[in-house]
Amino acid sequence: MKELKLPRLISDGMILQQKKKIHIWGSDQPGRRVMVSFLGEEYVALTDENGQWEIWLGEAAYGGPYTMQISDNGGTEIVITDILIGDVWLCSGQSNMELPMERVKDRYPEEIKNCDNPAIRTFKITEHADFHGPLSDHLSGEWKAAGRDTILQFSATAYFFAKQMYQMTGVPVGLINASLGGSRIESWMSREMLEGCQEALATADRYADDAFVRGQLLQNERQSEEWHSRLDGMDRGLQEHWEQEQTASADWKRVKLPFFFRDTELKGFIGCVWFRRTFTVPVEMAGKACRLWLGTIVDSDTVYLNGTQVGHTDYQYPPRKYPVPEGLLREGENTIVIRVKCENGHGRFTPDKKYAIFNEDGEVELQGEWLYRVGAVCGQIAPTDFVNWKPTGLYHGMTAPCRSYTIAGFIWYQGESNTHVPWVYLDRMKRLVEGYRKEWGDETLPFLYVQLPNFSIDIYDSDADETGQGWPALRELQRQALKIPETGMAVAIDLGEDNDLHPLNKEDIGRRLAMLAAGKLYGIRSECEGPMILKTVIEDSAAGGKVEILCGNADSGIYVDGKEKGNRLIDFELRNGDGEWFSARAELKGNRICVWNEEMVGRPTGVRYCYSNTNKGGLIYNGSGFPMSPFEIEL
Repeated sequence: MKELKLPRLISDGMILQQKKKIHIWGSDQPGRRVMVSFLGEEYVALTDENGQWEIWLGEAAYGGPYTMQISDNGGTEIVITDILIGDVWLCSGQSNMELPMERVKDRYPEEIKNCDNPAIRTFKITEHADFHGPLSDHLSGEWKAAGRDTILQFSATAYFFAKQMYQMTGVPVGLINASLGGSRIESWMSREMLEGCQEALATADRYADDAFVRGQLLQNERQSEEWHSRLDGMDRGLQEHWEQEQTASADWKRVKLPFFFRDTELKGFIGCVWFRRTFTVPVEMAGKACRLWLGTIVDSDTVYLNGTQVGHTDYQYPPRKYPVPEGLLREGENTIVIRVKCENGHGRFTPDKKYAIFNEDGEVELQGEWLYRVGAVCGQIAPTDFVNWKPTGLYHGMTAPCRSYTIAGFIWYQGESNTHVPWVYLDRMKRLVEGYRKEWGDETLPFLYVQLPNFSIDIYDSDADETGQGWPALRELQRQALKIPETGMAVAIDLGEDNDLHPLNKEDIGRRLAMLAAGKLYGIRSECEGPMILKTVIEDSAAGGKVEILCGNADSGIYVDGKEKGNRLIDFELRNGDGEWFSARAELKGNRICVWNEEMVGRPTGVRYCYSNTNKGGLIYNGSGFPMSPFEIEL
């Protein structure tokens, strides 16, 4: 027999949306009378023939904490406590939205220490895909306030967004986090949003077969187990215990870390290779707990210090940050051994990362010369079928149960996994934005998103498209998506890390999103976006034609800031009548950009800026410190 039940979102600690009618819903026995008491008002609903009921609470100003009583005429009562009223945002996308504060804690140690704020709360939705249709409720989840015991699980992007919003407005911020690393935009879309996209819908149909999905998951598990088991069985390093300090080094070769395998005789290597090095520890560090940082490694690693395992990571993206316990590090000579598995022939120790063992009493650098020896060679691992990334799955399983919850808007950080087919992204974004607004019943809900940052994907990602144009092309389509009403884009071309798909500077990403949100919701007037193109003028039509770009969002002028890449503007290009692109010179004059190439013949037909995976020179900013978006435009 049914009893009074509420969705997981409507629970202790929730944040309800201010200045809008608030939707409260649930289930009970058919024909039951349900009463809701909140802020001195009483509301009544009758359950329908399916046992469903809903109530719309009146608009309320921000504040709290409050209590809500929900009861039925069957004698059941539910009391929800610690309720705040503020702004609620659905935070969605892939890994750079999901990336938790745990991953950036070393960059923001003071933030972790001083994060206690009951006015910032999150509801993290557990990863779940469903291909049969939208779920009515989440499988798990609860509201958590920002504090030392919870902060590491917050989305870093969303947390810094909320923090900035709260500092600007004093309004509580609720974050509903529906995100998953690696996911494509199609996985966050419903069948209705994908109408006419036959290939995507056919894939969704195939994965609606539970037996097929079980088979794919079992195959993933079997293939992985077989590959690793076979490799481990052949690995001489495991058999002969190369992790031990007394291992002979006569058959070991030399290499300097960090390095790309492709630049050595390990080019294309698939299998297991061992690395070892001795290093000297000063007396002040000996015997004490330390931290061991080894950048990132492709694909997986196991690390031994003086014969004792101190760390292991299964895949390439997480930073290798391993704790070294007390008593293991000794004064004088120590030995570190790293066993690396390469699955697809693209091994590396990522350059420009920290390789060291350290504590507050000292630091020993670990870059430089190491010894290495191949333990075993084998064939490439079979590809994994990432079932949860398939079209409609994450929408049905994670986003759809949120549709009835009243919100302020959306923040979105996604696109990396769609760069292999960028040409469909603008259409997908339009469908997603319009679809979400329809589902929430509000065509004016702000949709704020992050443009892809700089990243040398052609160097650091083995799945990069051969043309190297996927990332810049998708950035341009994200820029064009600003034509969708009530959208805003946080430009991030200066906030990425060329050697890391997951840049750590989430504070500035969150701040830029918050500045956009403050403008949309509160009308806070500021330059919250970088310079934008108002119009272009071609000054000459003969050889050496010059293009002048007039910029908006530049009342206080524009300037160049190159940080570590210098202050030269070298990321402009002009296209001739034959469609060929030529590098171009550029200079700034007030709020105008003059671009020219003295050697190009004929009238320019196009101009673009930072149309590559990462910028090579300085970037253009306005007086408020916001960068100009990369672009490609017709002339």
